[in-house]
Amino acid sequence: MTDQKFEKIYKDTYDYLLKFIVIKCYNINDVNDIIQDTYIELYKILKKNKKQIQNMDSFICGIAINIIKRYYYKKNKIVTLLNNDEENDISNTIPDNFNIEENLINKENTERIWKYIENKDIDTIKIFYLYFRFYEKISDIAKELNLSESTVKNKMYRTLKDIKKNFEKEEDKNE
Repeated sequence: MTDQKFEKIYKDTYDYLLKFIVIKCYNINDVNDIIQDTYIELYKILKKNKKQIQNMDSFICGIAINIIKRYYYKKNKIVTLLNNDEENDISNTIPDNFNIEENLINKENTERIWKYIENKDIDTIKIFYLYFRFYEKISDIAKELNLSESTVKNKMYRTLKDIKKNFEKEEDKNE
């Protein structure tokens, strides 16, 4: 296994794996750690194993499932020992796709909005992540999260309405 081959595997599987982990994860803040651990584990396996893997996507998802199980087992053990909640911050994992001229204002607004979203239930967070990061259709999100389309729409549109209402009030106060 050469570094170039691994880099190609990484590029070919990253988006698929990211989406898979977002769907399977219990906390959106854990996604980056789990992706990193999955690729480290894959690299170790490929270094040892000389056999050709037939379906890399399935293989890497199998690794990810095991990593997720271990990750939450360890995390729950630590949380139980420390009895301490971690802060939730998904603002660094959400892409900022705004104009450069407005970057400072929009980045601040984006962070505030994502902090607002992260206080919602995990399904709502996943819905927003899949919709705005992966540009997935509502019907596809519903299938992946085992929710009805109406539930996905309700969660998204209610949250968008709340965001608009709450952030317009703040904007009016600032003017």
